[in-house]
Amino acid sequence: MLRDNLKFSLIILSATVTGTASADVYKWVDEQGQVHYSQQAPESAPAELIKTPPPPSVDPAQAQREVDALIAQQKAAEQEKQQAQQQAEQKAEQEAALEKQCQDAKDALTAYQNHPGGRFYDENGNLQRIKEEDRQQKIQELSNNIKQHCQ
Repeated sequence: MLRDNLKFSLIILSATVTGTASADVYKWVDEQGQVHYSQQAPESAPAELIKTPPPPSVDPAQAQREVDALIAQQKAAEQEKQQAQQQAEQKAEQEAALEKQCQDAKDALTAYQNHPGGRFYDENGNLQRIKEEDRQQKIQELSNNIKQHCQ
């Protein structure tokens, strides 16, 4: 996109710098009384030649500054767009991670609620039965976390 804008700007610059030649304009009235203007004289009717004034002169240095300013604006806009897109992607990733954490907490709560005699592996790899007071404490912790962090 930047490359297309740069090409367009350079075309405009070259047209303004080199386009100092003025074109003749012809005016005539056709058989129905309609007035026409054209850069070519008609063959069927007499035409009046209207001399157009030359276009205003353009300082090439000023034109280049304007093109450079346009290019800088375009680059800044593209950077802003990329930053906004990156921020949106980061926010989406954070929301997805939070949603997964919430779902994991809900699944764990369901497991603790539905399995009073639940078992777990300790740090030595031995299968242990969870005590009821530990189970109730874990249910309360999970419930509080879900209320606080999940929607």
